[in-house]
Amino acid sequence: MTDRAYEDGKLVIRRIYKADREDVWDAITTPERLVRWFLPISGDLSVGGRYQLEGNAGGEIVRCDRPAEIGLTWEMGGGVTEVVVRLEAEGDSTVLTLSHSPVPGELVPNASPAVWGLGAGWEMGLNALEKFLDGELPEGAAKDWIATASPEDLMAAGVQAQQISDAWTEVLR
Repeated sequence: MTDRAYEDGKLVIRRIYKADREDVWDAITTPERLVRWFLPISGDLSVGGRYQLEGNAGGEIVRCDRPAEIGLTWEMGGGVTEVVVRLEAEGDSTVLTLSHSPVPGELVPNASPAVWGLGAGWEMGLNALEKFLDGELPEGAAKDWIATASPEDLMAAGVQAQQISDAWTEVLR
């Protein structure tokens, strides 16, 4: 289940994962697990430390309350925004709420296939996290298995990306 919203410059995505909070926390904060579904990360991964996602954003880790919340700056293209991820236990599942702000409305979404909007981009990553937690991803780093994916898998991902981008377009209407 995905809830999505964009209000007052804040993008919010809420997802429920069939995994306990500690497992989800480790998947989003442990470099060896993060690389499996998202991107390689380097740097000082403690509060006050700076991180860098390979080929993407970097920033500072500003707060960390294991296993409930992590907050960081998202520095990319000369801009600085804030990302906060909160995890709440719900029975045997975990509710993940990601907020990214401030985000200018013209960036959410960018329905271009070349540059998906922030909402669609985050949602694609959170879909990969679900597949990772469910044991459905191939072994190895996400960037490597994506590079060797079959044309059929890439086409399916492209269709999914367009559907997600279309959903974000509806959120803004």
